[in-house]
Amino acid sequence: MKQFVSPQDMLNKFRNPHEIYTQQTDFYYDPQSDANIPKILQQSINFFDDEISKKTKDKLIEELRQNIIRWLKLYQSVEQEFAGELAVFGSYRFGANGKDSDIDLIILAPPQIDRELHFFQQLPSILNSNSKVTNLYCIQEAMVPLIRFKFSGIQFDLVFACVKKIMKPLSQSDPVDEKSSRSLNGLKVSDYFSKYCHQKSYLSFLKFIKAWAINRGIYGNVMGYLGGISWQILTHKIFQLYPNYSVQGLIERFFYIFSQWKWNELPVVIQKCDEIWRNSLFEQQQKQHNVMTILTPVYPYINSAYNVSNCTFTIIEEQLKLANIIMQKICLSELQWSDLLKKIQFFDIYYTYLQIRALSKNIDDLIQWKSHIESKLRKLNKMLDEGDVNKAIEFHLYPKSFQTDYVQGDENDIPGSLFNFSESFFYGIRIKDEELVKEKLDIENIIRQFCDCLEGQKPYFRVPENLNLEIKSLHKDQIPKKIKSEL
Repeated sequence: MKQFVSPQDMLNKFRNPHEIYTQQTDFYYDPQSDANIPKILQQSINFFDDEISKKTKDKLIEELRQNIIRWLKLYQSVEQEFAGELAVFGSYRFGANGKDSDIDLIILAPPQIDRELHFFQQLPSILNSNSKVTNLYCIQEAMVPLIRFKFSGIQFDLVFACVKKIMKPLSQSDPVDEKSSRSLNGLKVSDYFSKYCHQKSYLSFLKFIKAWAINRGIYGNVMGYLGGISWQILTHKIFQLYPNYSVQGLIERFFYIFSQWKWNELPVVIQKCDEIWRNSLFEQQQKQHNVMTILTPVYPYINSAYNVSNCTFTIIEEQLKLANIIMQKICLSELQWSDLLKKIQFFDIYYTYLQIRALSKNIDDLIQWKSHIESKLRKLNKMLDEGDVNKAIEFHLYPKSFQTDYVQGDENDIPGSLFNFSESFFYGIRIKDEELVKEKLDIENIIRQFCDCLEGQKPYFRVPENLNLEIKSLHKDQIPKKIKSEL
């Protein structure tokens, strides 16, 4: 396909936010193709909520809101007009969420509500007293601390911001500390994007890219990939550059541009910010050795890709390059849209896999243990980046756990094990330099450090006797068929 300018000229022009690359429409615009993209998403992968599912989730959110407000009113002072508020932000607010995606909520609370005492100690007990609440787990050490739980089977991520006063719009409320400021950033970002999401082409474009990222196994901030905010910023960047392009044109430009993006030197910025603040951010990026920088469009301009490591970045970059090749062939009618949306066959890619298996004697403790391990995998990613390990071995983490409960007679289980419940995470392993592996690498030492990390963050978590951890390598033929069928 003919390209009008060199990639480097394009990248140089993309440095500035709000820059429009062209006002023209794309040269292969097909109205029928644009109209079919939402149908393709729904029919080929059954990705989004239907009306019944949407109404059910809305009712659950309102029920949660009433429960949270009742809890906040316990601490409301006489002079305070509002006890607090619960708000929705993220993909669900725009209707860009998948049917199995979590729903992001934020509590805005007055200064007398304490994050550690009230939010992380008292509120979980209140939530757990509701029979509809399951799988509750607190992630206190994250950049944006949160409570994760299921409510009537729907996954929710609940964050907390302590504010001096509740303002309208809620995103303009003044946070009292840095953690509250970071928590409030998600709501501010949602407000920023809300004025664009009513445009059908914008929303269809965003939904397509999110569906693609999920199917290709590169979606999930906690696991070291890109989360919903990052993918929305990337799609918005393309929409800024090509405001009159069709959905097909936007998708083509997305993969063409970001498959060649200079991530180590070119941050993705969609909103102008104070020059001093911007320079400070870039200095901080260099000190922290951030692999990717995708800045949120509102103060305090957080790098939404802060969890990406070298090993997860490699996978993201590979998938963008592959998608660009497929997309060019779609434009030439050599392939179909379904070829771009195919789910990654993770367990067919590698010969060897690293299994990290959380074991428990009961299901309730397994939920806590598995969630704790999941929250630490990004640290293992960073450990695998260090020294010669990254040069010698490629590690590919799949951002989803698989149920691997004990089955009597299963050769992959511990004989006589009392740990009847388990979930596993998997890394695909590819040797890049066999000599380096033989001579210098000590993977076992990295695994020991990771195990120490799991129990080294007291008082947040201490491993009790009814939990265990198994880490081992497996040949691809040893992966149970049941697990492969879940992809």
